[in-house]
Amino acid sequence: MSTVVQLTNALFKEAGVGSQWIFSKPLNFGVKSSERWAIVGPAKTQFLKVLASQYNAEPPLSRVYPFLNKSVWPSSAIQFLEFKGVLPTAHLAARYEFFKDEFDQTTRKFVIGNVNNHRHINYELVDDVFKKFKLEGLEDRWALGLSNGQTRRARLARALVREPRLLVIDDPFLGLDPTASEIVCDVLGQLPPNPHVILGLRVQDPVPDWITHIAIVDSEGIVEQGTSQELRPHVEVLKQEALRLQEQELKRQGESIAKIKKLFPIEEYQKRLNSTTPLLEFDGVSVAYRGQPVLQDLSWKVMPGERWHIQGNNGTGKSTLLSLITGEHPQSWNSKIIMHGVPRRTGKQSFFDINESIGFTSPELHAIYPGHHTLYQTIATGFLVGSIMPQSKLSSREKDIIDTFIYEFDLKDKVDIPFRELNISDQKLALFIRSLVRNPELLILDEALSVMDEHTVQKCKELLRHYPGAILAIGHLQDEVPDTDRSIRLIAPGKYDIN
Repeated sequence: MSTVVQLTNALFKEAGVGSQWIFSKPLNFGVKSSERWAIVGPAKTQFLKVLASQYNAEPPLSRVYPFLNKSVWPSSAIQFLEFKGVLPTAHLAARYEFFKDEFDQTTRKFVIGNVNNHRHINYELVDDVFKKFKLEGLEDRWALGLSNGQTRRARLARALVREPRLLVIDDPFLGLDPTASEIVCDVLGQLPPNPHVILGLRVQDPVPDWITHIAIVDSEGIVEQGTSQELRPHVEVLKQEALRLQEQELKRQGESIAKIKKLFPIEEYQKRLNSTTPLLEFDGVSVAYRGQPVLQDLSWKVMPGERWHIQGNNGTGKSTLLSLITGEHPQSWNSKIIMHGVPRRTGKQSFFDINESIGFTSPELHAIYPGHHTLYQTIATGFLVGSIMPQSKLSSREKDIIDTFIYEFDLKDKVDIPFRELNISDQKLALFIRSLVRNPELLILDEALSVMDEHTVQKCKELLRHYPGAILAIGHLQDEVPDTDRSIRLIAPGKYDIN
C-alpha cells in the first residue's frame, strides 16, 4: 500500500518573510492510496492547501509525496480547486451572449484550457468528463452563460482534463442542487486512484458513503483523525454544537435586530404594501440562446412585500430570470416585463432607472468585486445605483446606516481591511449589507447566505424577517434561504410551478 502524502512534525507558512505559522502545532498526518479522506472543521481550507503544496513546509522534508516520482514537482501533479466565485468578467452583462469580453470562450475551450507545446490534451478524456458531469450539449455555449451549478461542474471537468495525480477540492457541493450534488458525488467517488481525491466539507454537508477517513482541524492543527465510522459521531457533535451556538446567538440578537429595524422605514412602505399594483410582472416572457429556449411564456407576478423562493435545478433559467429583472440581460427592455405597472421599453427606462428600487447580491457580483475596496467602501457602494465605484461623499444619514450595520454585525475591527483579505464569510456579509443599505423595494438574494458562518446566516435571516420589502431568494440549501411565503420552481422552458 503506497502513501500519497505524509506530514511529519510539519509546520507551514505562506511564502514571504515574516509570515505567521498557518497552524500553531506541528502536523502529523498521512494518506494511504487505499484511503478516501474528507477534511472538516474551521481550518479545513488551510489544511487542504497544506496537502496541495500551497504553503511552504518547515522543515522542508516534513511534507513528502511518496506516490510521485522524485523528478515530478508536486505543483505540476496536484490540482487544488475551491469555489469562492465563478468566472472572471469585466461586467455582469458579459455573462450573456450579446456582450462578450476578453475572458469569454465556449465551455469546451474553457474545460480544455490553454493549449501549448508542453501540454498534451486527451480529447477522449474531454468527451468523457462532459458526459460524466452532464455537460453534453453545452460544449458550444459561452462559458459565462452557464448557470452557477453548471460552472462549478465545468470547473471540476477542467481540473480532471489536466490529469492530476492528486485532486484536492474544497466545498465540492457548494451551490449545487441535490441532483447536481449527486452527479458530482458519484463522479468523484469513482475517480480514485487516478486521480486520488481529498475533499473539504462543511459541518452541515453529508459525508459521501465512499469516504473512508475524516480529519477534523482547527487553527491549532488536527483535532481528531480516523476512520469515517469513528469520526462521524464527532462530526455530528460539531454540527450540534454549531446549532447550539446558533441558538445562543439568536437570543443575543434581539437587541441588535431592534436597532437595525429602525433603519427600515416601515411607514414609507405601508402605502406600497397596500397597493394592488404588482411590484413586478412577467406577462408571457420568453428567452432563447441560439435558438434554444431557456424561459418560455413565463407569466408571474410579485406583489409588494412578498417573499419568493426561486427554485429549479441548475440550468433551468434562474440566473437568466434575475438578470432580466435587474437589466443585466440584453432582453431586459421587453414590454412584457412590467415594474410598478409600467411596461419596459427601450429608450424609456435606463439601467439606473430599473435598479433604483432594487438591491441585489449574487455569486457573479462576488466574483468581480474589486479586491482593493475596503469593507467600509464595499458597503458604501450600495448607496450608488448600478455602480461599484467607491463613494467620495456620504451623507450623515448614510454614515449612520453603515455604522449601525457594522456595529451590530461586529465588523468594527474590519472596516479598513481590503475585500480580498476578508474571509469568505465576511466578503459575503459585506455584499449582503451592501444590498440592504438603500432599503430597496425589491431585494434579490442569489445564494446570498451560502458559505457564511452559521451564526452570521442566522443573524441575516432574523434581520430579513423584519424587512418590509419584497424578496426574491435563490439557494439550494434550505438553511441558506431566508423565510419565504411564495415559491416559483423553474422545471423546463414553458413549465413552471408557482405556489
